[in-house]
Amino acid sequence: MPFVAANTPVIVGASQFTERIDDPDYAMLSPVAITARAAELALVDAGMINCKEHIDTLMTTRIFEDSAPHLEGPFGRSTNFPRSVCQRLAMNPATAIWATSGGDTPQKLVTEACDRIWQGESKAVLISGGEALSTTRFLQKQGSDVDWSEGSDDPVIDRKPTLDYATHDELMNGLISPPLFYGIMENAKRIAAGVDVKTWADQMGALFAPFAAVASENPLAAQRDRAFTPADLITVEAGNRRVVDAYPQRLVARDQVNQSAALVVISTELADELNIPSENRVYLHGQAAAGEPPITLRAELGQAPSAGLALGRALERANCTTDDISYFDFYSCFPIAVSNAIDAIGLSGDDPRGLTVTGGLPFFGGPGNSYSMHALAEMVMCLRVNPGKFGLVAANGGLLSKYAVGIYSTTPTGYEPYDSADLQEQMSNQTAPDFEANPSGKGRLEAYTVAYDREGQPKTATIVGRLLESDARFIAKVGREASEILEVFNRHEADNRSVVVTPSEQGNSFIFL
Repeated sequence: MPFVAANTPVIVGASQFTERIDDPDYAMLSPVAITARAAELALVDAGMINCKEHIDTLMTTRIFEDSAPHLEGPFGRSTNFPRSVCQRLAMNPATAIWATSGGDTPQKLVTEACDRIWQGESKAVLISGGEALSTTRFLQKQGSDVDWSEGSDDPVIDRKPTLDYATHDELMNGLISPPLFYGIMENAKRIAAGVDVKTWADQMGALFAPFAAVASENPLAAQRDRAFTPADLITVEAGNRRVVDAYPQRLVARDQVNQSAALVVISTELADELNIPSENRVYLHGQAAAGEPPITLRAELGQAPSAGLALGRALERANCTTDDISYFDFYSCFPIAVSNAIDAIGLSGDDPRGLTVTGGLPFFGGPGNSYSMHALAEMVMCLRVNPGKFGLVAANGGLLSKYAVGIYSTTPTGYEPYDSADLQEQMSNQTAPDFEANPSGKGRLEAYTVAYDREGQPKTATIVGRLLESDARFIAKVGREASEILEVFNRHEADNRSVVVTPSEQGNSFIFL
């Protein structure tokens, strides 16, 4: 084994936990309890369950309830989530970090843990995250009065949720949920490519069917459905209602899950002291991250170049190309989250290596901000079984808003922090069209999305377009009262249509010419 510096960070523990309502031992665990369960299992995997005192830093992702005010659940919650997890584990680390929101968080926390260890700020870091949204819904249906309220006065670094993914104009004009934002971006990408709706749907189904196949064989998947065919994924039918244009339900992240995952990252010096076998150690070889402005302020509605920048730089820092990677996990909340990333680095959707090790968010499960913790934990297991191979985990946050990438292997390597500031500077140099908040006059449609009710009827539509006179970008919406306009979208006849837009303080409106 080559020499590795004492302060080199190494992953020595990984775990995942899934609780299903129909499990015989279903325990109705709270978000804190399920997160602590994975953390305990990671300590067991690392061989550190009886020497927890070495853990000087605990990091947790942010659950949905703590990510936005309107997501607060009915059963109470912890006011100090990391320290509540510590209480469950009978630990009292010097530092507790409550991460901000975003699906990129797990990879960023691993990078931060590695940085802390390399700089001597930590010797051992436990990272964990989880959700219990399925149990929350189950208990609501049961009329339960369970109380999950708890807290701690112990110090915590609370980074608060990120709430700047969307602009006021986007929210005012109907983009009020992730599927609607992603629908705008998906249709923008399709329209820019000149592809019709049916062909694009076929492509989305073909992209995600291999994800479903992986999940169907994964014992930790939230619900081990059959290995859906591409047609199964895109055919609107019972159990696969249309959520928004362009997504039926099977192409959307499954957030109603009870899942948690955790990692243990320690210094090589401590790993040697604890006699942790070399074959159980996984090293971070390359990492990078970059972020985007809100979607209407981007150069192209259907592209998020931050993903390509982060992927390319992480590969460069790991001295790898995509040919060197044996395992991938691309964040897969919606099809465009995958296609945007793989297109940027020249991967095909049918790459024989596969694009996920878990099965992806719609099929394995999408436990909020912590999904990529599962991808990381699964990647650790894959690499231990196949020493010397490389794995890439790509984590997306927000609305294709921020991207973080890590490349891993059991092959020992030195470590050097990298803050990705140069990548963010490149992103800041992107030039976007002017935005007109109060548009008036003729324009052309650039992208759109439609929200559907549970009966499959269109209820609202939002468009993003460009004014003919100034070429400024604008956003506008219509509701059920504009049934003739909604029918144009329903017939898939909206691409590149001309519109007339009218400004309003309650949101701009439009009609087709």
